[in-house]
Amino acid sequence: MIEKRVLKQVTTNLFSFEQREEEIEVTSEEKLAEITLRIKESEISRGEVFLHDISPYLMDEEFTVEDLLVILFMDFLQRIKVKGNSSQVMKAILLSFEEYFR
Repeated sequence: MIEKRVLKQVTTNLFSFEQREEEIEVTSEEKLAEITLRIKESEISRGEVFLHDISPYLMDEEFTVEDLLVILFMDFLQRIKVKGNSSQVMKAILLSFEEYFR
């Protein structure tokens, strides 16, 4: 079961969110997760500049900042699998968040 928030029109000018539960089938091969992130505009711009800088090497492949975040997240998970979920990793994550939200 997954929960969804659906925008429902109450009157002509009034809308409200309605919580709905939907049953989905997930096979053992297919597991999905949705992550919502808030990112500073300056960080998004840095990602766009990075993608623009590497575009000549991508052989006409188009990447978005979202694609870049997926790649970085998958790399992060792979490193956790290889090195283990150590206290050093957790401290590094927390320090990154502290610096980001200052």
